[in-house]
Amino acid sequence: MKKIVTWIIAVVLIVAIPVVAFAAPEAPASGETAASGDAASPEATPTPIPTPEPTATPEATSELKQGSPEVDMSKITADSVMLIDADTGEVLFSKNKDWRVFPASTTKLMTAILTLENCNMEDMVTVGAEVDEFSKGSSLMGLRRGETISVKDLFYGLMICSGNDAAAALGVHMAGSESAFVEMMNQKAQEMGMTGTHFLNPYGLYIFNIGYDHYTTAADMSILSREAYKHTEIAEAAKMKEYTPDADATAETPRKFTSSNFLIATPENKPEYSTYLYDKATGLKTGLLENITLNGGEAVPSYGCLVATATSGDLNLIALIFGDKSLGDKAAGIPNSYARWDIAKYLFEYGFANYAKVDLTQYVAPLSVTEQIEGAAGNDPEEGKLEVTADLSGEKTEVRLVDATTAQGLADGSVQLEQQTNIEEPLKAPINAGDKVGTVSYLFNGEEIYNAPLVASRQVYPAGDEMETSQEYGVPVISFEMWYLWIIIPAGLVLTLIIVRTVNISRRKRRYAGARRGADISPVRAGRTAQSRSVPTRAVKTRRPDNPGGRKRDRDKM
Repeated sequence: MKKIVTWIIAVVLIVAIPVVAFAAPEAPASGETAASGDAASPEATPTPIPTPEPTATPEATSELKQGSPEVDMSKITADSVMLIDADTGEVLFSKNKDWRVFPASTTKLMTAILTLENCNMEDMVTVGAEVDEFSKGSSLMGLRRGETISVKDLFYGLMICSGNDAAAALGVHMAGSESAFVEMMNQKAQEMGMTGTHFLNPYGLYIFNIGYDHYTTAADMSILSREAYKHTEIAEAAKMKEYTPDADATAETPRKFTSSNFLIATPENKPEYSTYLYDKATGLKTGLLENITLNGGEAVPSYGCLVATATSGDLNLIALIFGDKSLGDKAAGIPNSYARWDIAKYLFEYGFANYAKVDLTQYVAPLSVTEQIEGAAGNDPEEGKLEVTADLSGEKTEVRLVDATTAQGLADGSVQLEQQTNIEEPLKAPINAGDKVGTVSYLFNGEEIYNAPLVASRQVYPAGDEMETSQEYGVPVISFEMWYLWIIIPAGLVLTLIIVRTVNISRRKRRYAGARRGADISPVRAGRTAQSRSVPTRAVKTRRPDNPGGRKRDRDKM
């Protein structure tokens, strides 16, 4: 019996030993990196390849500001790209802006915003176990458990060298745990309208088997980057090339952070990267994932991200680049995901060459119109006409992004703002000088950019106040009006007829009186006429009367 038991035990051991010896090793923990013989990039987030559920590739899209020159799409090799006005958010160009992408360390922009909203830079933080989880391959600030350091130093470590440990320390300081801080991040994202975003951690690591649930879109990141750009502290930190923590001021070997943004800084040990420098760049945040598997099963050795800012004159632009899968050549000094730097520079030059920031209100021109006033005094010096002018004394600033051609047209006068007046008609007296009688709107491309009141240039008195009008303007109390002619002309005609009739009557009376006098001497005239005509008459012998009475009768006849 003992021999049988011994043989059974021997057989079990013989079978079990090879199984144990050749069993598959345990999957590495989150954040660990398999040995590859090559050092990871300082900003990289090396992770094991996860096994996400595949999703369908979305339809490709692109967008260009109306009237803008075409973009050379051969230069836009990343999956998802945007170029926006940093001040207004206006989209100048986009490619697949709503595609789901992985933000990598650009996630830290959200961590930075929440830090500024919930902490003071002078606050001190005691670093805990949260910094122990990161491997040497990820971008680190170099924090040690138990170290006491200021929020300011952590903030600059977060923004300049993209420290994952700084992000973890800040998150735990603000919320008590990393998971609680992630809830804050997602809540803030929803408040900002980032509906296509979901965070899993404060630093952007692509965590084993769940990394594909840490995602965003370029459109969402444009919202986040604009919000970050508004914070002076973020903008100042993002453009710094190097930083030494205040905590290391007396240390023998102080830590020195170097920017991971090759547009503004070149690593001391990589002078060949100076080709990526861009003199107009001002920040903002980089990101790089290595050895990940995208939704759909595509294995990607390098997945680069970049949110970059640049300024030329008054124009501030943000370029957002996600999914740069270009592979470098270490022997030639070319890093992985190198294309994002060239894409950013191309987009910035495109924007600065084709657009300009213009304060449109400087082209608001004076306006004057003449209106007829009802019920004005009869002796109004302008016969009731009133000049109303635009009062442009109000504060006005309306800076807009316009294409270069329009900007030149505004400058030389070939392009003018449209004017639309709105007057409270009918205008009736009395009206005082300075009274508002309407408004004028100045429009650019159909959109109002300035509104000014229209005011009366002088006093207009109503009918019945002719004396006040005379005193105000030095005009007679009664002034000629055209309607007076309707009275004057008929009255003149009537008067003329009366005069003519009077004269005619006078003449007839004179003729009548003369006729009567002529009738009294008609016998003498008749006799003379008869003699002159030699009309035969019978001779009559006339006797001179002897008596005086006869003479008297003859005189009476005369």
